[in-house]
Amino acid sequence: MGKMAYGIHTATNVSNVLNCLKNNGKTFVGRYFAVTNTWKSLTKIEAQNISSAGLYIVSIWEDGPADKPSYFTYDQGKKDGNNAFHYAADIQQTANTPVFFAVDFDATSSHKQAILDYFVGVRDGYLQYLYERRKYGEEEIYYKIGVYGSYDVLTWCKEQDIATYFFQAYAPAWSNGRNKDPWPGYHLRQLGSNQDLCNIKVDPDESSGAAGGWKY
Repeated sequence: MGKMAYGIHTATNVSNVLNCLKNNGKTFVGRYFAVTNTWKSLTKIEAQNISSAGLYIVSIWEDGPADKPSYFTYDQGKKDGNNAFHYAADIQQTANTPVFFAVDFDATSSHKQAILDYFVGVRDGYLQYLYERRKYGEEEIYYKIGVYGSYDVLTWCKEQDIATYFFQAYAPAWSNGRNKDPWPGYHLRQLGSNQDLCNIKVDPDESSGAAGGWKY
């Protein structure tokens, strides 16, 4: 992706609106991985359609109540990491690109340790995924860990040095108002929420450069 590219993320299959998205200047599409909430999941066929249209895919893991602080534990992170990277490999996501794990609420300092514990779990789940691929004679496809969240969440995860890709959520009041400003070093930044475009609901995004998008 080039400097200041524009795209969207959505829970809707975009296969039928790709030309419309391109005509509206979108160059990437964020889509979800899920093993429970499969209604919103990116499939391999949809990924092929997006790629064939010349757009990049941004992978987002959000399969549980990521808007609830209680979701964020080490054990949940390990489960999510293992599931997310197996999912990436199964749909043949390009190696060395990220999956963004969503922290979709206004986290305060009281939630910091739980969120960081969750990302330790994500890392360990990723290592478990690699072990399981190796154990069963499958190719070890290496990926990156990304985080989607508020200004403060991105800061904490950057300091922890587990996540290496950063996607800033849209909610100007979050992080005591700091979230209205661009987080320094963001790869992706959400610009709005629940907008109508091409007859689907989307969240508009911008990329500040190499944001981890992939295609076949």
